[in-house]
Amino acid sequence: MKRIVITILVCSLWAGNALATWCESPRLGMKSSAMIRRYLNDLADNSSGYAKVRSIGTTSGTDGSPPKEITAILITENASWENDGGKPTVIITGAIHGNEWATPEVCLGIAEYLLDNKDNTAPARDARGELINSGAGTAAGETTGIIPRLNSISRLLKKIQVIIIPVYNPEGYDYSQTPEGKMSYYGAGWRPNRRRLAAGPQEEICYRQDGTVYPAPPADAEHCFLADYDDTASGGEVEEESVIVCESTDGKTLSLFKPSLSVASAEMFDAIYNSRDPRRVVCASGQRRVWKETWSGDDEDRVSLARARKEGYLRPAFGTDINRNFQYKWDVTNNQKHLFIRTRSPSSRMYRGPGAISEPESTAMERLIAGRNVVALIDYHAGSTQVLYPYAYSTRDRVNRNILADGTGRSDYEIFHAVSEKIAAILNRYGGDDKSISGYTAAQNYNGTSVGSGVARDCYYQTEGIAALN
Repeated sequence: MKRIVITILVCSLWAGNALATWCESPRLGMKSSAMIRRYLNDLADNSSGYAKVRSIGTTSGTDGSPPKEITAILITENASWENDGGKPTVIITGAIHGNEWATPEVCLGIAEYLLDNKDNTAPARDARGELINSGAGTAAGETTGIIPRLNSISRLLKKIQVIIIPVYNPEGYDYSQTPEGKMSYYGAGWRPNRRRLAAGPQEEICYRQDGTVYPAPPADAEHCFLADYDDTASGGEVEEESVIVCESTDGKTLSLFKPSLSVASAEMFDAIYNSRDPRRVVCASGQRRVWKETWSGDDEDRVSLARARKEGYLRPAFGTDINRNFQYKWDVTNNQKHLFIRTRSPSSRMYRGPGAISEPESTAMERLIAGRNVVALIDYHAGSTQVLYPYAYSTRDRVNRNILADGTGRSDYEIFHAVSEKIAAILNRYGGDDKSISGYTAAQNYNGTSVGSGVARDCYYQTEGIAALN
């Protein structure tokens, strides 16, 4: 069935080589999305028909600026976007998060490697001369476990096609390289896209503790929102997503709620819902909230809501985290406590969006996958040294299907884990003692504990039977 294991393992191994090689290189600076688009066109123009470039969609544009193209390069023998003959397709993406600058460079490295070796029938080797797919058999039909015998780029590009999208979030990526974008989220850089979100009191939504939505915001409870903390008047900075602000039941004042607790914690979530006199609930709206340090002498004081509004308490909100916007488990609630505050707040870098597949970027991916025989998706990130497989939404639920069909009788969970460990082992050839580019592990969840709903790898495995990793 679709020869999924062959495609994801081989392409992941060559992709892993490109990642490790780029991380070791001395190149500095990042390319803009426009520069990357021009470079992809140059690669295609010199590919002897092995590559074609196309825009798979456009972004929304931001405050009057024109939309940006989401550019992809298709690589295969006799490349054609219109007539691919139903070839198994592997999709590789970078920069779904704007601040993950290394990933477009890795995607370009993969494209370069495939095209440089398109006529090479010898087993593929990495920059150190080591066999990339060292477990492959040498004789026709020979294979060891789940390791496929396909081991040359020439043969690979006859059998499958690879679609590479180096900058999946071009607006967020380009903005993250501006001075303002670099400063976002404590210097980590701008993560979501840049679509301006709807504003207005009619957009306010409040949640019960079990995650269900109140038909109308409760009038007998304080409404508590994720907020930024602005200390610039005292020589500090704007600390983003760092506090919870609660608006009084009479709508006249607001105050900080337990600033000693971390926003991204179950303790904060429980403390809000365990409040009595007054009762409190978590809410969200299409506006960003900013608490100014100058409004009170200590964190117990209240400030007039009228004054706060006049001095910039409510501001426009921008951006949806595209990798929280996919349809599968987009609205998951069980065991997601503190994510209520973040993924449902438009002011958060992890905001999931107003609805599943609400963003032009996620819509573009839906269209791309719907029109092709996609068997594997490799979504590159730069946040950890891990190879991650489904399910991201839970630390307890396991993949329990048998659709990857590798002929060994292994379950999908066993295949995902084995393939991810193989990729991690390849990556660990590099980096030496530098733990930022070595020490790779295979895991279901980021850092073994973090969960994320509406994630691409979960969605396309569950809904399309695609072998998806990041």
